[in-house]
Amino acid sequence: YGTLLRGLIAAGPRAVVTGRVLAAEPDRPGGFAPALVDSAAPAEYAGRIWSDVLAAGHMAMYRSAITEVGPFDERLGAGGRFPAADDNEFGFRLLEAGYRIVYEPRAVLYHRAWRRARDFLPLRWSYGRGKGGFYAKHLSLRDPYILGRVTWDLGRRVLWLPYRIVRRQRRAIGDVVYGAGVLRGLIEWLWTEPRRR
Repeated sequence: YGTLLRGLIAAGPRAVVTGRVLAAEPDRPGGFAPALVDSAAPAEYAGRIWSDVLAAGHMAMYRSAITEVGPFDERLGAGGRFPAADDNEFGFRLLEAGYRIVYEPRAVLYHRAWRRARDFLPLRWSYGRGKGGFYAKHLSLRDPYILGRVTWDLGRRVLWLPYRIVRRQRRAIGDVVYGAGVLRGLIEWLWTEPRRR
């Protein structure tokens, strides 16, 4: 974590630093790690962007960031009703509050590849439901940004679908399951969760 902390000190208190997340050797035949970040290029993000760039399992920030934007939303993520996207939602709030997210590729963490092949589709469903919950939490008729994110997220998967059906069938099916999960999570959040940020 030394590289991550040095990056945070250099970036200052209005930044959060995250790094690469690579797959470790599989624990079992066919084992995989689902959420990886493998770019070797440093990057810095600010303002409104069209992707989620905070790897919550591999980040460093000053305590003042959490004091200002609030903690992770426990309704999202592992153990929550919407079992993913807690890091996406937290990263969104950081960027909305004027923080920068700095990607330092020299900071590397290895994610255990313990998931079985049969976990892939249920995991895509869970990730989609969590992302739908995140989108619904911040959806507003006065601000089209999140609606644009939903459209972009689902639309690009639809555009890639013909290619993936031919070349990467497992990924194509995973994208369909993820998209259905996003829609389910979005509707479920709007139906069941009170309007609070």
